[in-house]
Amino acid sequence: MTYTEKLDRINELQKAINTHGTLSSEVKKKINYKFRLDWNYYSNRMEGGTLTREETRSVMVGNIDVNGKPIKDVMEMNGHDKVVLEILKIGSGKTRISEKRIKEIHKAIMHEDDAIKSLQIGQWKSTANEIINYKLEKISFTSPGEVADAIHNLLNKTNAELDKYFDDNESPHPIEIASNFHIGYVSIHPFYDGNGRTARILNNLILIACGFPPIVLRDIHKQPYYQLLADIQAYGGDAQLFYSFIADRVIESQQLVLDAIEGKEIDEPDDLDKKIELLKKQLTGPDVVRESQMLHATNHVLKESIFPLLQIVESKLDKIKDLFNSRERTIHYSEQGDRWELVTIENSWETFYKWIDGRTPGKPGIDLNGISQLTYSYQFQGFKKSLDLQNLAVNLEIEFYEFEFTVNYPDKRRRFDYNQMIDNRSANEIVKEVIDKVLGQIAEAGNLKG
Repeated sequence: MTYTEKLDRINELQKAINTHGTLSSEVKKKINYKFRLDWNYYSNRMEGGTLTREETRSVMVGNIDVNGKPIKDVMEMNGHDKVVLEILKIGSGKTRISEKRIKEIHKAIMHEDDAIKSLQIGQWKSTANEIINYKLEKISFTSPGEVADAIHNLLNKTNAELDKYFDDNESPHPIEIASNFHIGYVSIHPFYDGNGRTARILNNLILIACGFPPIVLRDIHKQPYYQLLADIQAYGGDAQLFYSFIADRVIESQQLVLDAIEGKEIDEPDDLDKKIELLKKQLTGPDVVRESQMLHATNHVLKESIFPLLQIVESKLDKIKDLFNSRERTIHYSEQGDRWELVTIENSWETFYKWIDGRTPGKPGIDLNGISQLTYSYQFQGFKKSLDLQNLAVNLEIEFYEFEFTVNYPDKRRRFDYNQMIDNRSANEIVKEVIDKVLGQIAEAGNLKG
């Protein structure tokens, strides 16, 4: 797409988002948390921050577990998160950027252990700074004595454009307002350090104020981001290429918002394990002796599809079994004659497979082709962290029809053709939805906030 076509696409997507009106608190919370986590993690990582995605999340929830990482990285991540939270909370509406606001943001996101160096935080630079660009050539920035005037001029230009936009007068598109500010700001490099992070924060502040979602620059964007800026700063590069780059990121963010509104998955593939670990870390305090039950169900139409899916779900549930006194797994199945049989999975799935195949002495096995319905149940007993949780149940039922089978679980029903089976994406979505439901119930019982 050309840059003009991208702007048209952005306006179309924004219109589609706006047609949904005020979003539910649940959807809004999901979207903001996703942007908050990715924005914190990738922006600090781009500047050499050492915290992993999981460690970033732990800082965000206030239960810090960073495995000996530098205190500077932890403090800066914590400050960055507070700034991001404030911007997301303020949302869209008429705004202006001031020198005071820029300096306050810098104070929030920077930390220095050295007392002398810490005096530079929130102050315009007192010594010249420079970088080596992708061509291994030096780029020098605005000299310290000229920073105040340069920032003043940049803010006058940016705020004038924002005023026109909010007053519905002819003005550049917010993509260009944010991009031009971004380019001008990093070309000045007003602080001794932290210029990239503050530039990306202020870029998103402008976008959000103008009604657009924030952008996230991931690892794959780092090289083109720095190269585009270097070309503009040192070689007379076309600023519209940077506009186009920012436009692409806005389109990605808008699509994420629409996906969330439509109930699609927006979490990273490895987020489930991290949610489980964080939940367990939050459930502190002595164990409470009280029996409760949890059922979890899973089915299999063919050994290559259903049983593997259930084993994945079970592997996730096993990671929280130490929060309970005991567990029990059962399979309840019906053959064509509608006679139901109950089987307890006593040991491993390997042992269960042997029994199905009739390789266990004294047990005839199961004819999978004769099954019309199957329910897998995973039952926890005795939640150790609260007296409020009585029964926690998730049932996965598999129903077999002539040309298709269905996977049924809380609030969901998915259909699959026998020749299609369950692909990886569908399996991941099922696991995510089932486990999220369980984690939500446990968190509620443990009086935890999301």
